[in-house]
Amino acid sequence: MSYHWRKQSLKVPRKLLLGPVLAILALSIVACGAAEPEPAAPEPAAPEPPAAQAEAPAAPAEAPAAQAEAPAPTAAPAAMEQPAGEMMSKPEKGAMAFAEYWNPPTDYYGEPVYGGTLRVNYEDPLEHANDWGAATGAASRYRGPTGAVLIMENPYDAGAPVIPDLAGNWDIHEGLDGVTFYFREGTNWHNGEPFVCEDARFSFETMATGEGLTASYMQSRLAHVIVEEMECIDDMTLKMNFTGPTGIPLLNLSNRRAMVFNKAWFEAGGEEAMFQDVSVGIGPFKWQAGQTVGNDEQHFEKNPDYFVPELPYVDELVIFGILDESTQQATQLAHQTDWHWVRNWGQYQSYVDHDQIITVIRATRGNFRLWINARHEPFDNVKVRQAIIMGIDRNAAIQILQDGHGAWGGFGYAPGSPWELPMDQLCSVPGWCVSDDMESTRAEARAILEGEGFDFEKTYSFTVESDAQVQARATFLQEQLRLMGVKTDFDLVETIAYREQEASGTWGDLKPGNDTVAADDPNAGVATFLRCDSTGNDWTPGGPCDLDIVSLLDQAQVELDHGKRLDLAHQIELAAMKQYSSFPVYWEQEAVSFWPEVRGYAHFPAPFGSYRKHMHMWIDPAHMEDTGNAGQVSGVPGGA
Repeated sequence: MSYHWRKQSLKVPRKLLLGPVLAILALSIVACGAAEPEPAAPEPAAPEPPAAQAEAPAAPAEAPAAQAEAPAPTAAPAAMEQPAGEMMSKPEKGAMAFAEYWNPPTDYYGEPVYGGTLRVNYEDPLEHANDWGAATGAASRYRGPTGAVLIMENPYDAGAPVIPDLAGNWDIHEGLDGVTFYFREGTNWHNGEPFVCEDARFSFETMATGEGLTASYMQSRLAHVIVEEMECIDDMTLKMNFTGPTGIPLLNLSNRRAMVFNKAWFEAGGEEAMFQDVSVGIGPFKWQAGQTVGNDEQHFEKNPDYFVPELPYVDELVIFGILDESTQQATQLAHQTDWHWVRNWGQYQSYVDHDQIITVIRATRGNFRLWINARHEPFDNVKVRQAIIMGIDRNAAIQILQDGHGAWGGFGYAPGSPWELPMDQLCSVPGWCVSDDMESTRAEARAILEGEGFDFEKTYSFTVESDAQVQARATFLQEQLRLMGVKTDFDLVETIAYREQEASGTWGDLKPGNDTVAADDPNAGVATFLRCDSTGNDWTPGGPCDLDIVSLLDQAQVELDHGKRLDLAHQIELAAMKQYSSFPVYWEQEAVSFWPEVRGYAHFPAPFGSYRKHMHMWIDPAHMEDTGNAGQVSGVPGGA
């Protein structure tokens, strides 16, 4: 099978790391217990804290033209290859030993160093902190460092089995129809109150029911949890039962937004506390006193009472929300920040050319997605939606908006993913396979619109989040539609109001946005866009919901045979593509830049996850003057 990555610059990225191979994950961590970890190297003695860090500033199913082949995915870790029939010992109730699951990439970065300040350069204005009921990337900036999930992705290896977080250990029930979590003893909230199981049980009940939340991000992801049967066996043990066996007993529970919160804090302050109060967390960093949510510079200090005493490595974390892309770049180049998530490819090249700054790139599950509102005439006509998709030149989008760093593909799995829809199936859906003759395809798309009585005199609304990058991408789409004779007018909406329109289904005719598929799996990933009760399914509120697709998702949820689950995944993908209500214009590559004293970072296939806690990164002043990094660095963990 040929892949369809467009031109690459400098280094060809490898395929997406295989996220937990879901059926294997379920059986390898589990039939009766947690996966037995690989033997770990002896944990080094914690070094003395260093001196403070220096202040620094077409209908035909034709195959597309040949494109660069994406490299093969990294093989699944050995710990995930345990034969299904082999029973493993039940876990101890106590927490796993830190060295058994925490293995920094010391071959690349050297040994961890304690102390110093890490300054993180992000693009989002830090408007609010409600990652539970009004999820945004900016909210995750507050809650990632200060919060905790039950279990989390390994921040050094996206393809590794999940590792402990608030739960020090767990026991997946023998029938794969539930899980019991054992919490770490002596865990305290940032206000000094002890954590108890009821905090976790109440948190998951709230997330699963959505009661008291504007739009619960986790609600659809917890549909398999029987809320009324969640039970605290004692203050340190939580038992969850599922509606039936599932091939992904842990994956949704490690979602970055499945954070446990303090029950008394929520009951006292309600969702307003989630929006505005970051003081009652439980994670590796504490929100520094005297701050207010909404300022675009937020300070966090090391939590001396953190339930993992070996972490975090740095004493202080500073997160900036810098909206202007020129200011983002200038701030990083002036060494006023240490680590920058690259927002555009002009920024990227300036970092690649820098003799000190390290850059890393990889293919991701992030995509630029267009939604077409099937609730509004004439877009309630599937042929009209098909024509809109046909008329957008996705190859041009990749070249113009991504400087060639991207790919086009199916509905829910990035090119190179082991779950990717085979090309012959993808191109069997009329209009989905990208044409090499866009003028002819665009003329065909216009002819479809004319045949369906499309009103070319009317101006249609284009709801666009007030974000510089999204506006630039939407402007490209607006021009593509103009080439078909479709007139649109931007409705620029601030982020919070934009999220409210998404949740209520009150956005206009067309809506672009940046999205990410959380995992290579029908339910933990693609269901975000397809389940009727998902906050990410932007065609559901007040509009159609495809119950046939939901039925397929339900089947995939309980199917344990990997081959059968893959077949169901492809059926779901094809059914979604034929809706033409949502499609990724392209799948992205993503880059990060950081100064040489920043150590411990590993690049992930999605722009979120456990690494957003920043507790796995350290600052080593001995490397502050390192040079010789001009040109993209190869070998950075998780990168190209």
